[in-house]
Amino acid sequence: MDIDLDVLRTSTNVKNSLTRIKTLTGIPNWNIICRWAFCLSIKQTALPREVEEKLDGIEISYDVLFGKNKPIYTQLLINNLVTHKVEIDKKNLTKYLYAHVNRGVNIIYTNKLKDISGLMAFTNS
Repeated sequence: MDIDLDVLRTSTNVKNSLTRIKTLTGIPNWNIICRWAFCLSIKQTALPREVEEKLDGIEISYDVLFGKNKPIYTQLLINNLVTHKVEIDKKNLTKYLYAHVNRGVNIIYTNKLKDISGLMAFTNS
């Protein structure tokens, strides 16, 4: 089974939220924020809702998104889908990768973090 993902695509709303988070925290790259967002979402007990938005925001290659730790993040995603009895295929992996990043970005954004220390404190709680 081919489970190699190619790219994360976001909506314009997520792009706007990422831009705001980037400005407030000083984190220089969207992929770093998206990693944090993914981790915040994956630790939630429920699956994120499927997002039916036009994906016309940003594109981040999967290799850039997770870097050298790509196998770890991929396995976290797979384990999450197995837990929720979702079929493991490229379509579902892509769909839920975006859903997790989307939910995580919303978690970060709605908590109105003012700087990187606020993000660190929030993620350690």
